[in-house]
Amino acid sequence: MAQDATLIPIGELLTKAGILTEMSLEDALNKAKERKLPLGKVLIMLGFIKQKDLKAAVEAQSLINDGMVAPDMAANALGLVSKNDLKFTEALGQLGWHKEKSGGTNRLGELLVEAEAVTWEQLDEALKTSTETGLPVGRVLVFRKYIANEVLLACLTAQKLIREGVINREQAVQGLKAVRLRQIGFEESLQQSGVYRPTGRRSTPLGYILVQAGLIDQMQLMTCMELALTNEKQIGEIFVEQKLMSRSLLKAAIRVQEMVDNGTLTSELASHALRQIFSEGCSAVKAIAQVGVPKVGPKERSLMQELLSLAGLADPKDIDQVLGPGSGASVDIEKELLLSGIVSETMLFALLRAVYLIQNKFLVQEDAIMALHQCKLSNVSLDEALKELGWTATTRRRVV
Repeated sequence: MAQDATLIPIGELLTKAGILTEMSLEDALNKAKERKLPLGKVLIMLGFIKQKDLKAAVEAQSLINDGMVAPDMAANALGLVSKNDLKFTEALGQLGWHKEKSGGTNRLGELLVEAEAVTWEQLDEALKTSTETGLPVGRVLVFRKYIANEVLLACLTAQKLIREGVINREQAVQGLKAVRLRQIGFEESLQQSGVYRPTGRRSTPLGYILVQAGLIDQMQLMTCMELALTNEKQIGEIFVEQKLMSRSLLKAAIRVQEMVDNGTLTSELASHALRQIFSEGCSAVKAIAQVGVPKVGPKERSLMQELLSLAGLADPKDIDQVLGPGSGASVDIEKELLLSGIVSETMLFALLRAVYLIQNKFLVQEDAIMALHQCKLSNVSLDEALKELGWTATTRRRVV
């Protein structure tokens, strides 16, 4: 797909076609935001466009996104649909476009039909319901029990891999058939057929981490995945738009995802940290540090003393007063370190994180000392210091 053929908004398409005015579009966008409804549904409710206009615009958007129709031709065809009793493809035909030369699209419904997962009649019914309710067509197909959740997930994955240029449409269809008939995962079906070999360590999907933590359910994830693919947005943006989380919580979740990808946090601890972040509203740095070292025992106490001293974070005499043998086993070390002013909150969490990473053999003690020293110089968390030192890879861009 060419770079200039990226997804064009429905409203822009309808305006470009002369079906909708800029003023009407702005009015509809505001109302859609207020009522939390899809723009297309609001445009019809307000009487700005007809059902056939919306259906044609969605089809046009998909063809543009697949690089099969130029935006100008699509807009002209939409104008013909609005003025005449034509289907969108018929309007395109009058403008010299031929479907047989362009092949099928990568739309979810078409892929499912070609994979023999649904019939055209079932798809048409789902498309109509989708337009009326605002639900993604994939979710409608699942609600109607035409396809299983696993098939929907496979098709969404297929769309993503097609758009990334990893596989072609024909390979996607064959993979979907294998998923349906043999009840295996989509990527597994591609690997078995020899058309796909994953390279390197793959990012742990943000959606999977959130489901594992019990913060969203599988159905919400499927809906958001479909909306993300349809609107060509990062899935995190969709989570925020769907009011599943705030933008600040999304940033915290992505931060946790990075650590899972880097191998510096297990999936189980990531789930605990996310639940703490979402329920208490605490920072990602605090939650990760506390779940990593939930209880400071004698070994942790000794290691913390060494790190504080060797990294030059505090005077040894001050450290002994708080963490030394005379302080007692029952003392709340975290609280005492903060009250004594030996470390700041940022450095405390960095210290706890360093203890966890050393205990789990991600860092040797010498590296942890260097990282803690970097924390002090830059006033950042331990993981940020590790990135500054070039010891961990940034994975923030991969949030699907």
